[in-house]
Amino acid sequence: MAVSSEVRSPGLLRTIFLSSSALLLVITVVASPKEAFDASIQGLDIWWKIVFPALLPFLMLSQMLTAFGFTHAIGVLLEPLMRRLFKLPGNTGFALAVGMCGGFPAAADAVSRLIQDKQITTRQAVIAAAAAHFANPMMILLVVGAAFLHQPAAGYFLLIIHWTSGWIAAAAAIRLLPALRKEQSLSSDITSPNKIVRSQTQSQASKMENDPSSSILSSPNVRLGSRMLHAAREAHNRDARSFGKLLGDTVSQAVQTLMLTGGYMIVFAVFIRLLSLYLTPGISTGFWPSILELHLGAYHLSKTLLAPAILMALLAALLGWGGVCSHLQVFSILKTALPKGQSMLYFVIVRLGHGLTAFCLTLLLWKPFSHYSTEAWAAWAADTAAPTAPLLLRPILHLPDTANTLHVTWVIFPVAVIGLAVLLGVMISLSGLTLWMNRLFSR
Repeated sequence: MAVSSEVRSPGLLRTIFLSSSALLLVITVVASPKEAFDASIQGLDIWWKIVFPALLPFLMLSQMLTAFGFTHAIGVLLEPLMRRLFKLPGNTGFALAVGMCGGFPAAADAVSRLIQDKQITTRQAVIAAAAAHFANPMMILLVVGAAFLHQPAAGYFLLIIHWTSGWIAAAAAIRLLPALRKEQSLSSDITSPNKIVRSQTQSQASKMENDPSSSILSSPNVRLGSRMLHAAREAHNRDARSFGKLLGDTVSQAVQTLMLTGGYMIVFAVFIRLLSLYLTPGISTGFWPSILELHLGAYHLSKTLLAPAILMALLAALLGWGGVCSHLQVFSILKTALPKGQSMLYFVIVRLGHGLTAFCLTLLLWKPFSHYSTEAWAAWAADTAAPTAPLLLRPILHLPDTANTLHVTWVIFPVAVIGLAVLLGVMISLSGLTLWMNRLFSR
């Protein structure tokens, strides 16, 4: 009986804490309805003008390409790079590319598709979700660089730092956390049948390669192409949906994921405003947004009068951390695919490492970079030198005007396709270089 009470006590305490927090939030909303309404409009404004048009193309692309077997085929090409750098199967390289081009909800959705299709284990899914968790490049370039800082060159600098530090943090974490890898691998081996699926696929591929009736397969290049076609055909046959059914499911699931993201952003916008008003009124207005929500944190940080190097380093760290709101979005998307009790500690550690790496790289590289953009930075400094009104007196976040968000979505769609294709081409080239170096040093 005592053991049973000890087992139930953590869950009981968690329930009491969450229910009390929800009750406190309701009381504060009732006490300050205007502030709560303004904050909810702010979160809705960010979601509708930035997140929705920027992410919808990538969510649709990733789901359609996975159904047609493209991710399986591209995984054959990316196998050397992903194995060497992240110790992951090659098909997770597509999720990494989607994350770099589309942002964290799209990356988590792509990883979730890989789990549901039984292409990766639960351990590999946690690592892939952590490695592919990037902020949307459109948000970094257009919103942070152009709209917030009034310096497009700063947006490009932050994007390069963001991508580079993310690869470094993920690659370092998988090598420096052996105990965590072992713990997650035990749970994944118990819960996932992926080893059986992978062994069957490999045996089928080996039969194709060793078929004596075909002399063409003796060429290494043809064998690679045959494996790609075989993987794509098997995946498409398993999906077995017509194009019309696939298109309808893709739109429905993409919009459902974006609605989940929008709900998180609105709730966190209200939560941040109430925290700043009642619990920590003396703390800087950028403190809670920087910890809890990426877009609001970037906005508040960009309006502070800090030294340029410190400001850019903090923005880079914020982009690497991503905010608790984005973490919960990833957890909620992966929750249906991962087994109950699967730890996401590795994900949080990589986020901390990503932020710290980005902060250090920015401090190291900003001064030489600023020499090449002095005139643009002087214009930004002149614009922000004047005293500004308290941020709490500006409840609505002024973003670039996008009157017709759906029109903007389909304008961005070709750009999204081209950007994803270019990034995949670069990753495939790196994978080929990795394979060539492996063969060179193994002689």
